[in-house]
Amino acid sequence: MNRVLPPLILTLSLTAMAPPPALAMQNIMVGGRAGTLGIGPEVALALNDQVTLRGGAGLLGFDMNLTGRFGLADERTAKLTFPKAFYTLGADFQLTSLRVGGGMLFKSKDPTYRVTLDSGASIDIGEGKYTEPEVRTLTTTLSSGDRAPYLLLGFGSMSTTGLSITADIGVVRLSGAELTMVATGDEELLKSNEFRLNLALEERETRDDFGAFVNYWPIVSVSVRYGISGGGGAR
Repeated sequence: MNRVLPPLILTLSLTAMAPPPALAMQNIMVGGRAGTLGIGPEVALALNDQVTLRGGAGLLGFDMNLTGRFGLADERTAKLTFPKAFYTLGADFQLTSLRVGGGMLFKSKDPTYRVTLDSGASIDIGEGKYTEPEVRTLTTTLSSGDRAPYLLLGFGSMSTTGLSITADIGVVRLSGAELTMVATGDEELLKSNEFRLNLALEERETRDDFGAFVNYWPIVSVSVRYGISGGGGAR
C-alpha cells in the first residue's frame, strides 16, 4: 500500500469527523503510546464524558533476533520482522472506570520470520531434511489485507484534563490471513516436486499449530497523555 495513504486517510477522517462549532470546544488529548502496535503519537478528541474519537500511529516497527531462543537449533540465525508502521482510527465509549472501543487499523507491510542456515547446517521441511547450500533461508510471512477492524477494552479516562496514563488491551481481526513460506538455495532442488510438496506440508503444519490465532493480532498498549480543555465540555 502506498505509504502516503494511511496518514492521509487518518488526517482526512479526523477532519471529516470534526464536531460542529457547538462541540468544537471539547477536551483534546495529545500524547504517545507504546505496545504491540508500535511506538508513536496519538490524538484524542472527547466529544463529551462518554464518547471520544481517537487516531494514532505506531511509526517505529522493530526486528527481533531470535537466534538461540525458544529451542531454535544451533548453526542458524532467526529474525522476526514487524511492520514498520501501524495507523489506527476509531472511537472509545466510557463505561464507569472502563472503556470499550473499536475502529480500523492500517498497516504498511506484513510480519515475517526468516531462518538463515550457517554453512553445512540442516533443516527439516515437511518430511524432508535439507542441508545448506541446498536450502539457505526459509521465510514465513503472515500476510493479510492492509486494513482490519479492531476491538479493545481500555483502562483510564480519555476525557480528563492534565497528565494521565491509560492502557488498552484488545485484538485486531485480520482479513484473509494466511501463512506462506518461501525458501532460497539450490534452484534445481527448490523447483523439484518433492521439495514443493514438503514445503506445502510445512506450511500446512505451521498453520495448524497457530490454529484460529493466525487470524488475530493482539493489542497491548500503554499511553501517556496530556488533556487540554476547550472550556466547553467534558472535564
